[in-house]
Amino acid sequence: MLKHLILDIGNVICDWDPDRLVSQIFDEPADQTEALSVTVNTPDWLQLDRGTMTIDEAIRRAQSRTRLPPDAIASVYANLGKSLTELTGTTDAMHRARNAGVPIYILSNMHAHAWEYLERTYDCWDDCEGVVVSCEAGLVKPEPAIYQHLCERFSVTPESCVFVDDMKINIDAAIAFGMQGSQLTDKYSGGELIDSLVDKIVALR
Repeated sequence: MLKHLILDIGNVICDWDPDRLVSQIFDEPADQTEALSVTVNTPDWLQLDRGTMTIDEAIRRAQSRTRLPPDAIASVYANLGKSLTELTGTTDAMHRARNAGVPIYILSNMHAHAWEYLERTYDCWDDCEGVVVSCEAGLVKPEPAIYQHLCERFSVTPESCVFVDDMKINIDAAIAFGMQGSQLTDKYSGGELIDSLVDKIVALR
């Protein structure tokens, strides 16, 4: 029976816009494109998600790839947490879900320094029964092992969970693992989607 709601962070709970991130640091479009190409759009970004590279190493490697100012490149990483602004439609719905007695879990790819910022800045995590972030688990979506890790850690079965993520590849992996899945294609409609899933869970009791 469906009982548990699992939520991604990026573009579900918090707005993730890499173009906006670099545009706040670099004025010229060409510089913005290059900044993305040496930071976000590299394998190092995924290593930060996995927790297998330090932020200092990632910054040094990014700086070595470009002639853009080193301090500006460092700012891309330093400003990541602040750039992940709360999507209040979703967080309001999370509070309603908790009041309805629906357990919420977090499953997200996230850099350690960004997660530390989010954890201390927003209070929506108080509505959750548990959190799995990739940098702490050493696993990343869409690897099946990260879905298994969440289930084992919190003693829930895949078939009792519905997962909300903005990326189809992550939803497909969750479904293949045995969960239900719902892709959030409009980050500003998260509250409506969560409310509908909560209604479905409550109706099955």
